[in-house]
Amino acid sequence: MPQHTHDQHDGDGATEYPRRPARSAIQDTWYVERIATEPMTAQQYDLAVTALATLIAQWLTNQENAI
Repeated sequence: MPQHTHDQHDGDGATEYPRRPARSAIQDTWYVERIATEPMTAQQYDLAVTALATLIAQWLTNQENAI
């Protein structure tokens, strides 16, 4: 669970999200510290979606093999 949330902007238009707790307080848990966006062309978007779908498929395959 996030410990602190910040709704501040740091000047570059990015919203600050929950900060990650101390390393000793987590076990295989990841928190998003920051999201930065960049404009994409339609081709870049298509490539990004394809890459994400490939990663998801690989993860699902690994999950099925782990059972």
